[in-house]
This record gives sequence, structure tokens and C-alpha cells, in this order.
Amino acid sequence: MLLMGFYMRKTIYLFIFVLVYMLRLGRVESPLPDTWTQESKISFTTTILESPQYTDSKTIIRKGIWYIPIKGYAEIIPGTIVRFEGVVLPKVVLGKITQLEMKDTSIEVIGSDMECMVCRLKITLDNYRNSWVGMLQKTLPEPMASLAGGILLGIKGQMPNDFYQALVNTGTLHIVAASGFNVMIVASVLMLLASKLWKRGVAIMTGILGILFYVLIAGASASVVRAGVMGSLTLIAYYFGRPAEARRLLWMAAGIMLLINPLLLLDIGFQLSVGATGGLLYLAPLMKRFPQHHYLKEYLYPTLAATVATLPIILWHFGRVSWISPLVNMLVLPVVPLVMFLSAITLVVRPVAYLLYVPLWALVQVIMRLG
Repeated sequence: MLLMGFYMRKTIYLFIFVLVYMLRLGRVESPLPDTWTQESKISFTTTILESPQYTDSKTIIRKGIWYIPIKGYAEIIPGTIVRFEGVVLPKVVLGKITQLEMKDTSIEVIGSDMECMVCRLKITLDNYRNSWVGMLQKTLPEPMASLAGGILLGIKGQMPNDFYQALVNTGTLHIVAASGFNVMIVASVLMLLASKLWKRGVAIMTGILGILFYVLIAGASASVVRAGVMGSLTLIAYYFGRPAEARRLLWMAAGIMLLINPLLLLDIGFQLSVGATGGLLYLAPLMKRFPQHHYLKEYLYPTLAATVATLPIILWHFGRVSWISPLVNMLVLPVVPLVMFLSAITLVVRPVAYLLYVPLWALVQVIMRLG
């Protein structure tokens, strides 16, 4: 009887949440004017706070739901106010616009905006990130340098197109994008190391501070911030040995975020954050039935749990579903924490790059040969 009452309460809570969520989703307005047509030219003015992404053939600006690819190389300095104008192609999901892609874009630099303290902080962090990526590029050949920068900070840099396509083909593009998986790696490694030296409370605080630092240095984009919030909340309960409370906390945090911004449900960063954390909280405990070697328990099992939980999301979004994708992820992801750690150390101690080259070379070989 008590069990029936428990599930009844859960059902009622879920029904209320879905009802409120649908009401919030229905009130989300279109960012395009009512007079918009497929031939209409739309202007978008914004302050650029991060360096653009450069590929072999274009410059890419991402700002909120805006995705603005520009042919060739366009030098846009962070801190400048830029006006973009072009034809807009909206991506619509569930009747709502989740992305606006601008075509045939013209750009006009209007001025600069260095008054905002938050803007100055983001620009300063962006300069640090670019200088660190530049250090990796001077130390390592391509595509190793871009791979290290992507894994550590989510910056793709001027990644060779053939390697980028190999990442897409093997379903491993997510390793070069700062996401919930990266945040969980940072927190898990820091808390594991801190627990060897200090009490549990200090270890937890170390993990939270590590998440905060990584969120800031990785660009503090919306997806990374959400991953940081979720990771901090859930890991507190998880490392106190209270997985049940951590699970409730995960769904409460996700629910609150969705009610604040209903379109997050369709955001890949949000999905990866929930998926990676859910994998650690639901799948990792099930692996206790398997052999409990220290390496397996503390390192491989959590990585595999996050991998399994996020794999369907990755395959869904990146489209090219390949039968080798699960295999490649199983081979690649256990090496990612090592690459993150050695990449960070290389920024301080250059000779470590010789050690870093080995796992990077192995990753590139696996991805290129199977992609």
C-alpha cells in the first residue's frame, strides 16, 4: 500500500510538471517578426564576447540560438559590437524556433563595448583560452593540437576538415565540445585526488571549485554553466554516498531549468548534462556487480556509465549513426581524462607535451582509421 502511494505521488508530481511545462512552452514567442518570409533579410546586432570558430573555409559565430557562418576568414575581435544582416533559416522543433541560421551574411562593425564588467571578464578569459590553445599549437602538430584544445577547453580552433569529418563519422565529435561529460571528469578527478589528502568535506569543496574554474575557463557558455550547476548539486549528494538523494536533486535541477527556459529540452548541451550525470547516478552503481579492481571502480566504470547514457543523444544529434560508434567511444573515452590532465599540465610544463603526444596520437589513429 505504501509503495502504491509512493508511485501515485510520483505520477501526480510528473503530471503537474508536464502541465506547467506545456503552459510555459506555449508562451514562448518567436524571435522573428510576424512579417518574416524566407526571402526577408533580418539584422542581428550583438557584442562579440568570444573569438569566432574558424574552419578551412569559413568563420562561424554562435550567439544564443544564432548560428552565423561566414565564407572565408573574417577577423572579429572580442569586445566589438557587430551588426549581421542576411537571410535567416529557422530550425523548428515542436513548433518552436530552436536555431536561427543566417545565410549570405554581411557584417558591419559598429563600435566596441568594454563597459560591462561581465563582458570584460569573458573577453579576458577568452584571451587566456586562445593563448593556451596557441601554446598547444606551437608544441604539437595538427590535428593533435586541435584535439587537445578541444578536449581541454572545447575550442576546435582551425581543425583540419578531414579530421573533423572523422569525428562526425565515428560519433566522437562530443569530445571536442565542453559539455557535461567534461565537467564530470574534472569534478570526479579532483574529488578523487582531494579525498586522498583531506577529509570528505574538503574534497567536495575542491570538486565544486574545480567545476567553477572549468566553467569559467571553458567559456561559461549556457551549456557549460548548466553542466556545472548540475554537476555541483548532484556530486555533493553522490560523494556523500546518497545516490537516491542525488537522483532526486538531478531531476529537481533539470525541472527548474526547464521551467525557466522550456526550450532547454531541445538543447544538446542540456541533454548531455542530464545524460552524463544520470549515467553516473543510475548506471555506475549497477556495475558494482562486476569485478571491483581499483581502476575499474574509480575510473573505467564511471566513464563507461556516462558513455552509455550519452551515446543515444550523441547519435541522435550528429545524425550519422554508425555501427562502429559504440566501439570507437569505448576505445576513446577512457583516454579523454588522461588527455585533459596532460594538456593542462603541458600549459605549465612544456616537456610534458612529449607524454601528451602518445595518447593524442593513439586517439587520432583510432578516429581516422575507423572514421
